[in-house]
Amino acid sequence: MLNAFRYGAPPHGGLAVGLERVVMLLAGEENIREVTMFPLTQQGQDLLMRAPSPANAKQLKELHLKVVYPEK
Repeated sequence: MLNAFRYGAPPHGGLAVGLERVVMLLAGEENIREVTMFPLTQQGQDLLMRAPSPANAKQLKELHLKVVYPEK
């Protein structure tokens, strides 16, 4: 887990104590997305940060990566 954080923290509300679930119960909601600060869509996409999304050429160059597509 600590190695993963070296690459940056994922989008989060700043607390990891299950606060959203407590708020969900207190608010009488059946879906945690109703009280989550940054909810994901059904496809697991974050609309605020547009993630996941394809990397652009600048990002690939910065990370020294090259996309190689399989031959057909």
